[in-house]
Amino acid sequence: MNSALASIGKNLLLIAIVVLSAFNFFYGWFNWTELLKIQLIFGLAYIFLSCYEVLNASYKAALPVQRFSYFTFSLVALRILKASIFVTFALMLYTSGSRAKYLYVICLIIALTELIVLLIKYKKGLCFISIYANYLLFAESRLKKIFASEIEIIEFRHEIFYFVKKDKKAFQIKLIHIDDKATFLVAINEWINRNNAPVSKESKEKIAKALA
Repeated sequence: MNSALASIGKNLLLIAIVVLSAFNFFYGWFNWTELLKIQLIFGLAYIFLSCYEVLNASYKAALPVQRFSYFTFSLVALRILKASIFVTFALMLYTSGSRAKYLYVICLIIALTELIVLLIKYKKGLCFISIYANYLLFAESRLKKIFASEIEIIEFRHEIFYFVKKDKKAFQIKLIHIDDKATFLVAINEWINRNNAPVSKESKEKIAKALA
């Protein structure tokens, strides 16, 4: 089973438990204890598949390329925000006073999954930047590639690299999120030179100063 199948499986599980809980709201097929057990079983399966989906990306970390951990504050904030939103929904449902409160467990499962996935990504170093021959691979919430041939200009200011693509989309690499800054600077400078990537004159001087 690969990460794509795990993603499909976890989403189908989530849809199934939401639909089952919603129908139970109208038809009362199960009492609260029975429904809770079913929700927990589906929830554990959902958490397992979510973790498998993330961990299955770890093979990319084993490839013989230059890889640098890149765990950003924005990623942490996003995961915590999503978890907080689902916890809030859970509290609203639980205090609603209607049978809709039985859906609160699903919200808590999703919130818990967000936090577990965040912890796994941090512990396993699954958020990173890999430097390949002619492109950079960003692995955060999803994988992104930037090919050297796509770059219009590279700027370096305040320890931040700005990669502006020809379609005007821009990507940033903030050195504050990279542990081994010195090694990364050498590696990214070699990558830039090897691919003749366009860098502004001012940025070239700043990169050279940072390398000195």
